[in-house]
Amino acid sequence: MWKIGGGNFLSNNRSLINYKAINEAKYLSVENAYRYRPILRYFYEQQQRLRYWLRPEEILQAVKERMEPSEASAYTEDLLQLDLQQLYDWGNLQRKQSGKVNKIEDFKKKRYRYQASPYTIKFERLIEDLEEMGDTYGGSLEATQFDKLVETLRFLTRLGRVSFPKPGERPRFEMEDWTDEKLYHWWSELYELFRKVTNNARDYMANLDSVQIEDVMMTEQFLLYKDKVTDYLRRFMMGLQRSSYQIEGLLAQVNRDLLDDILQRVASYEVSIPRFDTAALVKEDLVKRYYDQWEGIWQWFLGDGSGRGSDLEDLQRETNEAIRRIARYAQRMGERQSSMRSRRADYLYLAKWFASTESVKEAHCLSAAVFGISRMRHMWVESPKTTEDIYSTIWDMKPAEYVVKPRIHEYRERTRPSKIDSKDEEKKAMLAEHLKLKAERQARLNQIFAGNRVSVRELPVIEPFVRQTLLGWIGKSMASPAGEGKTDNGRRFKVVDSGTGERVRLQCTDGVLEMPDYVLYFMDESKVKR
Repeated sequence: MWKIGGGNFLSNNRSLINYKAINEAKYLSVENAYRYRPILRYFYEQQQRLRYWLRPEEILQAVKERMEPSEASAYTEDLLQLDLQQLYDWGNLQRKQSGKVNKIEDFKKKRYRYQASPYTIKFERLIEDLEEMGDTYGGSLEATQFDKLVETLRFLTRLGRVSFPKPGERPRFEMEDWTDEKLYHWWSELYELFRKVTNNARDYMANLDSVQIEDVMMTEQFLLYKDKVTDYLRRFMMGLQRSSYQIEGLLAQVNRDLLDDILQRVASYEVSIPRFDTAALVKEDLVKRYYDQWEGIWQWFLGDGSGRGSDLEDLQRETNEAIRRIARYAQRMGERQSSMRSRRADYLYLAKWFASTESVKEAHCLSAAVFGISRMRHMWVESPKTTEDIYSTIWDMKPAEYVVKPRIHEYRERTRPSKIDSKDEEKKAMLAEHLKLKAERQARLNQIFAGNRVSVRELPVIEPFVRQTLLGWIGKSMASPAGEGKTDNGRRFKVVDSGTGERVRLQCTDGVLEMPDYVLYFMDESKVKR
């Protein structure tokens, strides 16, 4: 946890937000919203063209063009003045007296020019985005955005061209030679890129999990896009795994003093920006906000230390689940299509095939080959599950008994009153056995990989689960450009090739695996400071 000033700077005691009613949003849902919304939409469109102050005459003409003919004919200048006054009272419009007047009547009328308030412009911009988005969440899964985030974070670890620290001093980094303005733009780009990446990913995954998408998945047109969607998700997962290890490593290497100095300078620069219509910014509040943003980035990739896991792991899990769900829907659609498909053409083809046979014996052979499989009997045996090991095969299971019923009409199976058997004891016993097996396997892994350096060549005869774990670690390291990874219990490791070019034979209890001569180096967690 990052601290400053001797205390916990990133505590949960955040400044309270004033949740008052927003008067500027009333125009969206009141009775006369059909008149207020065209007025403010016209202000928004003109503001996009750098026209800020508008007169009532042009507002009236523009609003009438946006109304139904019956409503436009009844909309007068007096009604417009009432609407403008109401919008002014709500804070949607600002006004000032228009320049010179030529008649006493114009002076008494107080002819104003109007400008939309900042809240109104923000609301209209949001509504425009919502209209373009429609009923979907939107979003995207672009692994290249994570690559850009990696490149932006790399600046935090780049040393200066001349950096010869004395004993006890930290090295000098390249960013310390930047101007405050450049640091401010770098920080804005970093956080905006992080927000864009995470928000797009959340919106896309929410879109995949929405009711509308589930309805689409039940249609036949979904089969045409199934491969594209799954390929898109798989490519994102590969890019995410490649980038996430780099980002985790970069975050762990960030120097605390450097980050303190950068955020102080960024806050000082933002305070120095002249703003005439807002209250003066407080540097301490800005620094606190920046640290909260940094903590958000840290927790998204590395978690909050509570054991719940990071948002990155949640995204990976949801992406894998989306791929499995799409595959299940596609399988169901394929089964439905095959069950409803007409077999008329198949039977006509078989009939011609039978007609072309030269003898009855040849027809019998063809019949046995075509229809013989339909007489196959499938046996289903209800037996309790004996293991939770996903790598176990059917040959490892104990045989079960199948009771054959007599094939006579008079046979009736005896019925007994049904009851609900409580299997709590069996469940507890299976759970205890599973935990015991898990503990024994973890103890075995700790015994084999106890040292900081483990060579595959030097490993003893290992069990299949040890081989699976080792291959999983090697796969993680190969997905990372730095060759690093992290075990399930948090140990960080690095896999390197011994350089001999030889292949070693890994002795296992169920066989021999030939593989490259890898060496695993486990890194000390205490050296990785947060």
